[in-house]
Amino acid sequence: MENILEEQPRVINEFKKIINSNKLSHAYLIDNASSKVRQQVAIWLAQTQFCENLQDGLPDQTCQRCKTIAMGDNPDVLEIKTDKQSIGVDDIKYFKKEVNMTATQGNRRILIIDEAEKMTNAASNNLLKTIEEPEGNLLIIFLTNSAKQLLQTIRSRVQIFHLSNKSNEDEIDALVKLGFKTEQAEVALKVSDIKFLQSVTGETYQNLIVALSGWMKECNKNKINSFLDVQTDIMPLVDNKDHQHLVFDMMNQMFSDILSIRYNVFETLLIKEDVLSNKNIQQIVIFSDELFKAEEMWKSNVSFQSILEDLSLKFVGE
Repeated sequence: MENILEEQPRVINEFKKIINSNKLSHAYLIDNASSKVRQQVAIWLAQTQFCENLQDGLPDQTCQRCKTIAMGDNPDVLEIKTDKQSIGVDDIKYFKKEVNMTATQGNRRILIIDEAEKMTNAASNNLLKTIEEPEGNLLIIFLTNSAKQLLQTIRSRVQIFHLSNKSNEDEIDALVKLGFKTEQAEVALKVSDIKFLQSVTGETYQNLIVALSGWMKECNKNKINSFLDVQTDIMPLVDNKDHQHLVFDMMNQMFSDILSIRYNVFETLLIKEDVLSNKNIQQIVIFSDELFKAEEMWKSNVSFQSILEDLSLKFVGE
């Protein structure tokens, strides 16, 4: 946890100024970096509200209250965290009821929503009134890979803090132990979150790049049977939901790489050639939109393989 002060000095200093001037808002959205780092920042922020030995607005992280928050044992600091593909409206209603109860260790209650991008539209909309008119002394902290993944209605009602994406050395080391090369691990952490990357080996990660780019090349040739590549080349590499999430992250990056190749704006991360060279920009934008819709369907528990096969037909049909 101590590393947060060194890894995210800009955000920590901004929060420090806000806290010392007694201007802490009721809702924040923290994105970028990795899920681990976002979580650490949220815990640190919660500790600032309960620490018994604040030092110039910073929690000492050694008092009993700081320790219980770090261990997830403070009843006034609640966290929505799920292994499911989505956070539903019932989940939100349950935690809203919990946070509206009287605080037991101070005068504030805190709700941390991890992977907030998993919230369904109904769940997000159910939170709007609470964000606009919070009951009691409630602080809501949204954690997400990218603020853009949340509804605009949510984003417009919270203060957004973008963390530094500087790769954490221990995360790189963890991937190297899984067979990633150091440079490959650094790039991979810019594409997806450590949580999903740790579910594959370096070899599988590279094989996914080859399989996805090969599939898109077949779609580029308008081969109607390109959907077969999903079954033969991609699915054998995808064993669980973390793998599936990683595939969506990689595909989104590939679309970004294609635009970078065409406009020569940013260095590409996954591919070096335009795998959709026969498609115009308008078609690329449509494909990107279809990918976004596909990911939303996946979050609603639609079959991953069926979604990719359907994308094949759409990419070829345009």
